[in-house]
This record gives sequence, structure tokens and C-alpha cells, in this order.
Amino acid sequence: MRYYCRRASAGSPLSTNLQLYSLRKAAEGWNDLVQASAAPGLDGVKDLKERQAFILVCLGLSLSQLLGQNSPSPDKDRMDQPGSLLSNILARSQVDRITRHRLNSTFRDFLPYYDSARHFGINKDEKNYRTIDGLTMPELNCFCHMTLEV
Repeated sequence: MRYYCRRASAGSPLSTNLQLYSLRKAAEGWNDLVQASAAPGLDGVKDLKERQAFILVCLGLSLSQLLGQNSPSPDKDRMDQPGSLLSNILARSQVDRITRHRLNSTFRDFLPYYDSARHFGINKDEKNYRTIDGLTMPELNCFCHMTLEV
């Protein structure tokens, strides 16, 4: 499945929509990855894990922008964690209970991968690397769907 997102800004610093731009980059990365894996399969894809991590980070940046987590607020230190922010937004929305539960659950599954990709430098026990190594295309596809739905 191809994803399509369009950056909706005039390009000036005051109107750049980083949330949608990041989502577009995730969609482009996903589409490129699917195309690259079509003939040789995933084993033949160059830089597979790096590409998956890039898509993951773009999805996370888009969601954190949407949730307001990166807001330049003076109360930033008291801001809720991303899972709580999404849960609160969905609780006040018109989303049905089953969809709300599915989105919250998928977001909880997404967060360890996103956190591992964001903290991908040298780490003592290599847990972040193992987490990203465990990321599958079906999981990443599920995270793409979840992000678009949110």
C-alpha cells in the first residue's frame, strides 16, 4: 500500500508544518522501501534497518508535533508523556471506544521503537540496537497506519 501526504505550508519559517512534512517524509521513505523490496525481497534491501529507523523517527516526530509535545511552552517540564497526551486527546474526541483502544495500544507498542531510534548512539547493553533489529515490516506498516489515523 502506498501512503500519500502533502506538506501544506507556504514554505516560510512561520508557516512550515513540521508535523505534515515529517509525515510526508515517512510516507516517501515507506513507499521507497516497499519499492526497493519488491523484486529482491527484504534481504536484498540496502540499509534496511537504517531506512526503517528513519521512517520510525519521522512518524514519531510527526506525532510529537501533533500532540504538542515539542511546544515551546514555559510549562514544558510539566507536560504529560506522549502516551498520556494521545490518550487524553482521544478521550475527548468523537472516536469510538474500540478505535480509541486500538490507537492507544498501537501507540504504546510504537513508543519503545521510537525511543530506541531517538537514542541510537552508543549504549551500554545495545538494547536500542536489539529493539530496532526486532522491528518488522508489518509492525512498521501498522505504525504508519496508526500515525495517519491519529
